[in-house]
Amino acid sequence: MDSIVVGTAGHIDHGKTALVKALTGHDTDTLAEEKKRGISINLGFTGFQLPNGRTLGIVDVPGHEKFIKNMLAGATGIDAAMIIIAANEGIMPQTREHIDILSYLGIQKFLIVLTKIDLVEEDFKELVIEDIRSFIKGTFLEGTKIVEVDSVSRTGFDMLISELETLTSDIRERSFTKKPRMNIDRVFSVKGYGTVVTGTLMEGILRTEDELMVYPQGILTKVRNLQVHEHNVDLAYAGQRTAINLSNITVNELRRGNTVAAKDGVYITDRIDVRFSIVKSTKLEIGKFYKLKLYTGASEEVARFVPITHKKVKAGDEGYAQILLDHEIAVLKGDRFVLRTISPVTTIGGGVIIDPKALKYKNDPGERLRSLQIKDSASDKEIVEEYIKNNPFSDFSKISAFLNKDIKEEELKELEEEEIILSIEKQYIHMEYLAHYRYMLEAVLRDYHKNNRLRKGIPKAELLEKLDISNKKQCETMLKYLAAKNQVKLEQNLVSCCDFEPVLTEGQKKIRDELKKRVMENGYTLLTAAELTENRKERQQVLEFMLQSDFLVLPGQFILMEAQYKKAKDLAESLFFEKGIIKLPDFRDSIETSRKFALMLLERFDQERFTRREGEDRVLNTKK
Repeated sequence: MDSIVVGTAGHIDHGKTALVKALTGHDTDTLAEEKKRGISINLGFTGFQLPNGRTLGIVDVPGHEKFIKNMLAGATGIDAAMIIIAANEGIMPQTREHIDILSYLGIQKFLIVLTKIDLVEEDFKELVIEDIRSFIKGTFLEGTKIVEVDSVSRTGFDMLISELETLTSDIRERSFTKKPRMNIDRVFSVKGYGTVVTGTLMEGILRTEDELMVYPQGILTKVRNLQVHEHNVDLAYAGQRTAINLSNITVNELRRGNTVAAKDGVYITDRIDVRFSIVKSTKLEIGKFYKLKLYTGASEEVARFVPITHKKVKAGDEGYAQILLDHEIAVLKGDRFVLRTISPVTTIGGGVIIDPKALKYKNDPGERLRSLQIKDSASDKEIVEEYIKNNPFSDFSKISAFLNKDIKEEELKELEEEEIILSIEKQYIHMEYLAHYRYMLEAVLRDYHKNNRLRKGIPKAELLEKLDISNKKQCETMLKYLAAKNQVKLEQNLVSCCDFEPVLTEGQKKIRDELKKRVMENGYTLLTAAELTENRKERQQVLEFMLQSDFLVLPGQFILMEAQYKKAKDLAESLFFEKGIIKLPDFRDSIETSRKFALMLLERFDQERFTRREGEDRVLNTKK
């Protein structure tokens, strides 16, 4: 890995900025107020080259309690951390809080740097070191190397550089194959260039002219220029501190906490499922909907905490929760977060996001917990299965984005071969979802057939409403699939069970014959449905049955037989070949009816494009 990012952490005035300047030759205090007050308010960025040739980027974060949110913004995305402790003061309140924050951010590489050793006697320094070792005993920092330095004389710096090289030698390379993503921790304008944002490129590769989206706003922009450690580059890689000059966007449209990423490269959400842990030092008890501040990436948002594994969360507790945010954030599965109280402000806990697009829970608590445990720590195969179960009709890109891992589409085929999931039109559903859908579908169809024994099937639009599935397009896709598998009949927009056929009783057959006879006797002097059925329910049901095969209906509810209609078409065709035109009076006389009914039939011919109008007359659309 060519570029590694190391962050500093520690109490105010413990020498973080002086240490960075002595290491790199650069002063990271850039604001006038920082120079004046002698403390870091904003984030400082610089870097230098290790003896092995790798670039070590350094994020110098503020130590003052009021500026901890800036520290959080800088600490996200770093690979390792130097915990700075001044020899003349030892461990202080912000030292403890910074260490808590670093643990929640998932950083696993640490170096403790004891600064200002020139200001204390040897005996006092040893007492401070003893105190540090006692403090970290039994924690994730136990065994961490302590390096002693003086930033003014540069005493101990050869050892510090050597330890940094050793510390970072086996840091895993970040993914270059994922879509690019960077959390914005600074926004400013440069004269002649325009809007610039900075951060650590979390994944992927960025190129000049790449199109990006600013989240959560959804603003499309383009990379005009790239810098890595103040040098113009054509490419920026995951793990590098990067400055992006963006086009077509103003400083006022951006803020720290936004994310720049490829289109569809992150989830925009206001509800996340998380695994959390709470600091052991708190006396606070956190119940359902307790308000906290959530920090993830470089964003800071007010959130409501909903414990799932606990009724009330206390010091040292670990478990699962759902977090509801006041505003949307851009995140992915596996992102780390920190929780802080609103007043008084203090770090209370943190954890990892296990579902960035969490659902409202309606199922029982046991099922909810089982689902969370799978999404948190199961194999990729089990996580994919659980995701598809809860998110039917997801395509491969959505599944891959949820996992936030580089997976191949072939990996889903094993689940298909085991008949756990099913692919329909390149979208995946779980077999449990298919079974549930078929159960609902069959229940609706059986009920419909029971109450409508003479109808061939339920109209598709009516079925979709009865199924009460919000996504009608997905519902139609399922219908087509089941019809193709002969598990349901789909004919002329009517849906029915495969084994259903409308059958007339002996009494209904007599009514059918009577209706046919009456229609035939009337010829083309048409009767309405009401006249034909005399508004009697059983006759209406038989007529409705016959409209599916024997009869058709014209405007005004006028009824005629399909055979009559075909005969009328044949007569119109004969007139055309005899006279080269179809005139209304001639057609009326040929079918022996009134002008009204003749015109009604001709207009039906026009609608079917059997004929077309030319003035008051008609011609055939296709000559024979």
